[in-house]
Amino acid sequence: MKFVSIQKQRVYQIVIDQIRKSVDLGELKSGDKLPSERELAEELSVSRAAVREAMSVLEAMRIVKVLPGVGIYIEEDPTKDLIARMDEMVKVGNSDLISLLEVRQAIESQAAHLAAIRRRDSDLRALEEAYGNLKQSVERNEVAAEEDYDFHIAVVEATYNPMLMEAVKFLSEKFLAGLYHSRSESIRIPGKSAIVLEEHWRIYRAIADKNAEQARKLMWEHLDNVKSRYY
Repeated sequence: MKFVSIQKQRVYQIVIDQIRKSVDLGELKSGDKLPSERELAEELSVSRAAVREAMSVLEAMRIVKVLPGVGIYIEEDPTKDLIARMDEMVKVGNSDLISLLEVRQAIESQAAHLAAIRRRDSDLRALEEAYGNLKQSVERNEVAAEEDYDFHIAVVEATYNPMLMEAVKFLSEKFLAGLYHSRSESIRIPGKSAIVLEEHWRIYRAIADKNAEQARKLMWEHLDNVKSRYY
């Protein structure tokens, strides 16, 4: 008899799954307003912290829009797209994240190498801005998945290789899901976010200095460090 391993789910993942099922059943549609944080917590018998964490994930994935003082709304997308995107989120388990990070290592270490060779002054400004946004989010103790993603996209854009950009965009939803999981784990470990931030800064400096081999090495090591948290 062959048993299938049971993957541990955090409470926020269960909240996301409940919302996905409501979308799938047509109970929630694009543009609909979700119940308040307190109402969701009571209805699902979970803590408000778990609801907040779930909303952060969904917002990072552009599935909900959080309007302070107004409410939380399902993004204005065709419902079938919402279902597909949420299914991708639910399917991203630890083994999937390892596979995804291996793909990212292959693509992004080469991207960092090429960016160091081909980057222009405008690319450095974009990278510096992306790094600044990431730094500010880390200092506010936020998950900063989108800011992290924007930095990596800026690296790929500096390669001037449209096929590399297509590859990254093809995987963009999975990339964001993986980044959220990665950064939500980092934020729980004291001092880890500062280390991750330093890794991004060193990648930026290697690209700025046009040190292609160092840029490749640092990007590989950065993603290897991310990967190590899932073994």
